[in-house]
Amino acid sequence: MRKLIGFIDKKIDLKKFMKFGVTGVLNTAVDFAVYSFCLEILNLDIKIAQPSGQAIAIINSYLINKNWTFKKRSGYRLSEMFKFLLVNGGSISINILGVYIFHDVLGVNEYLCKVPIAFITIIINYFGNKLFVFK
Repeated sequence: MRKLIGFIDKKIDLKKFMKFGVTGVLNTAVDFAVYSFCLEILNLDIKIAQPSGQAIAIINSYLINKNWTFKKRSGYRLSEMFKFLLVNGGSISINILGVYIFHDVLGVNEYLCKVPIAFITIIINYFGNKLFVFK
């Protein structure tokens, strides 16, 4: 456990992590807005609404994290975008599985079920972006 804490302490740049957090809050708002729009206005199924919100938030996330959080001004490279999509694809998979488990299996409200999943995906996305995408 000490090795894991030491590793995390060395790998987290507090300023970048704070920016990543602000970006994450914004992305969560975008995701939630699109998710709610899909559920309430378009009357789509939760299994369509969830990835729709996530997809729009991913586009927002890429642009903000590239330019503000990790300050990569190298232009938009296809390989970087692909890596970003890989990290976020994994996150979406965990998100969809989490919605299924919390909502369909455990019966948690369709809005509240997103809360515990958000904490898991924040950690996955930060390290995926820092160590793999924008290294």
